[in-house]
Amino acid sequence: MILSMLNFFEKIRQFKRDSVFAIIFVSSLLALPSVGLAGAYDNPTVDWGRDLYMSYCVSCHGWTGKGDGPAGQALKSPPANLTQLSALNGGVFPAAQVKRYIEGDQLIQAHGSRQMPVWGKVFRRESTGSEARMQYFALAKFLESIQESE
Repeated sequence: MILSMLNFFEKIRQFKRDSVFAIIFVSSLLALPSVGLAGAYDNPTVDWGRDLYMSYCVSCHGWTGKGDGPAGQALKSPPANLTQLSALNGGVFPAAQVKRYIEGDQLIQAHGSRQMPVWGKVFRRESTGSEARMQYFALAKFLESIQESE
C-alpha cells in the first residue's frame, strides 16, 4: 500500500515536471516569430540606453532627442538635435565621438567644463568603472537607434 502511494506521488511529480517543460517549450516556440521581426527597441542594450536617456538627457534634449526639452531653453546654446548625428557625419553614426561626449572627455560648452561632465561624473560616481562604460555604450546605442534618415 505504501509503495503504491509512493509510486502515485512520484507519477504526479513527474507529470508536473513534464508539464513545466512543455509550457516553457511552447512559450519559446510562440516567441520565435516575433524575434525575427524585432526592431531596435527590442534590444536590451537600447532599452537600457533609453532608460538612461530618460533619466539624464530628456530635460534638455527632449522626448524625441530633437533638442526641445524644457530645460534646454535656459542654456546659452540650444541642445543638439541628437536625431541628426549620423546625418551630420556623412550618414555614419559617430559612436566613438558620442561615447567621448557622454564620458565627459569631449568638451561641450553647454555642459560645463571637463572637470564637471554631466553624465560621466554621475555614472562613475554611481557605479563601477566597467558598469559606467556599459552605460556609455548603452546610451550611445540608444542614440544610434533614434537617428533619422537623410
